[in-house]
Amino acid sequence: MRLYTHPKLRITIEEISSIPYVKEVWRGVFNPVVFRDLIDTSLDIYRQEIKKHKVTGQDKFLLYADVTELEMIRQEEITWLDSEINPQYEKLGFTHQAVIAPVTQIASDKVDEYNTADENAPFVTKVFRDHKKAIKWFLDQVY
Repeated sequence: MRLYTHPKLRITIEEISSIPYVKEVWRGVFNPVVFRDLIDTSLDIYRQEIKKHKVTGQDKFLLYADVTELEMIRQEEITWLDSEINPQYEKLGFTHQAVIAPVTQIASDKVDEYNTADENAPFVTKVFRDHKKAIKWFLDQVY
């Protein structure tokens, strides 16, 4: 189910093993203003939509961010996501974030810094190079 479409961001509700999750697909080069506006827009959408899609009793909820086609991201945005945005994701009910790393090396190096050090944190972010490993990681947390 599609929640939002923009030339640089598509947000959908997907399902794996009957468990709903939010999928974001990011593309291109972002200037910080556009990137932050899109993040703010996505937060507004999640505030309205998440409760509708979470299954009753679902205590693990995944935000899956496919950034393979992201060409560049600045360190400032990674720091901002970590300090300002991840706490908001947690408040909205997300417990896990799987990020599929960018293909370009310059963006990939920055995104690698986004991993959560503490696996037992209430909101954990892990960066993957492979879709199947990301989904397996999340399902391992659920079951």
